[in-house]
Amino acid sequence: MTAFTSLGLDEYQSSSAISLGRRVATGELSPVQLAECALEIAVREEPRINAYAALMPDRAAAWAAEREREAAEGRIRGPLHGVPIASKDNLYIVGEPAGKGSLTSPDTPAQTASPMVDRLQDAGAVIIGRTTTPEFGWKGTGISPRTGISRNPWDASRTTGGSSAGSGATVGSGAVPVATGTDAGGSVRIPAAFCGVVGFKPTLGAIPVWPGTVNENLSHAGVLARQVEDAEAVFRLSRGPDPRDPQSFFSTPVAPVAGVDGRALRVGVIREPFGIAPSDEVSSVTEEAFRLLEGSGIAEFGEAAMPAPLPRDVFEALWVTGRGFGFEDLIREHGDRMDPGLARLAGLAEHYSLREFLAALGRRRAFNAAAFAVFDDWDLLLMPTMPITAFEAEREVPQGGEAGAPLPWITWTPYTYPFNISGQPAITIPTHLRPGTLPVGLQIVGPWAHDLEVLGFAARAEAVLDPTHASRVAAP
Repeated sequence: MTAFTSLGLDEYQSSSAISLGRRVATGELSPVQLAECALEIAVREEPRINAYAALMPDRAAAWAAEREREAAEGRIRGPLHGVPIASKDNLYIVGEPAGKGSLTSPDTPAQTASPMVDRLQDAGAVIIGRTTTPEFGWKGTGISPRTGISRNPWDASRTTGGSSAGSGATVGSGAVPVATGTDAGGSVRIPAAFCGVVGFKPTLGAIPVWPGTVNENLSHAGVLARQVEDAEAVFRLSRGPDPRDPQSFFSTPVAPVAGVDGRALRVGVIREPFGIAPSDEVSSVTEEAFRLLEGSGIAEFGEAAMPAPLPRDVFEALWVTGRGFGFEDLIREHGDRMDPGLARLAGLAEHYSLREFLAALGRRRAFNAAAFAVFDDWDLLLMPTMPITAFEAEREVPQGGEAGAPLPWITWTPYTYPFNISGQPAITIPTHLRPGTLPVGLQIVGPWAHDLEVLGFAARAEAVLDPTHASRVAAP
């Protein structure tokens, strides 16, 4: 019988998914042991943060035991072999229902897995549960008719953000090092920033999205993780075309340009994205982070700006019509059981004429052209991820916010949804600079298909902001 190394919960919670997978591959750690650690923390934290639509202890134990047998036979599926993960409850897991945060969803077990889930399981990851989401992922908080309120692991009186609410909460609590997410307006990056973890939204289509959504030209599959190296591993394992998502055939990542011909990476710093200043709390932390990064030598930094105005009207037109018409039959039949904000979109969608919608598409093209042109001067952009820190968990907007807006959640997420309109890769990393306070994230945005450039710079920035990661990051 193999003698596995003892692993305390503290060590488990501080270890990256990649390091855990590496130790499984060498026979040092047991996948069963890792699943037990993950489930123990998840069960302990669940009454406080409500991160899971459902935990899957029996299936997780069986999968972990199978991964352990494979490891003992020298059959390692990939870098996440035997590593516990969680999956957002709008992606399909074979044999599990997908609640999607809605009381209208059937409890029928899925017969086919979503591409991202399928690829991660094929690579040896062990899913311990399905994480919460607001109804059909329609908004940026963690409140749903099906699962109630998800709460921030740093302060349970505060929101997780959404719509990958439970994924942010469970990774932030330390239960799992990786969780899947989806992002159509910030739904990976918002909870990652609020919960103090890494959140990566690849280029549109780079990771196939299935089942499809009513806003497919905004919707990205992504990952929330403890460390950038985990996010990169998930991206490499999950990317690539799938015929169920035609967009996935147009997003082949390009090679990084850092160091090519001896040129340093050029990073443009944006302190007030789209002319919107962050709160004093966020600004003080991000300014400290900018100073550390600018003095680190990992890139050449300069002041940059987004030349285009905030495309709120464009996003509203796409989102209100997509959700309002996409769910109109469901809202007509079951609106009294649905999130009132989502149900309201059916009526709002009726106000858009075809002429107005086509005009919004024209403004989208103009915004995308301006957003892409910024990268004529810069390789990457660096900015705050959110203008605020996490507010009260029961609220849809922070105190004094635009609760009556057509889409209340986009009124406080102006730094995230524009990059869904453009489809560019974006990652948020925690600053780690003010222990004991609510998390603040930094967002790194790259040109279309420059996912590996974004990830590479994010890993180096992570090492500067939290030196405990430095030994794991290669020089640029």
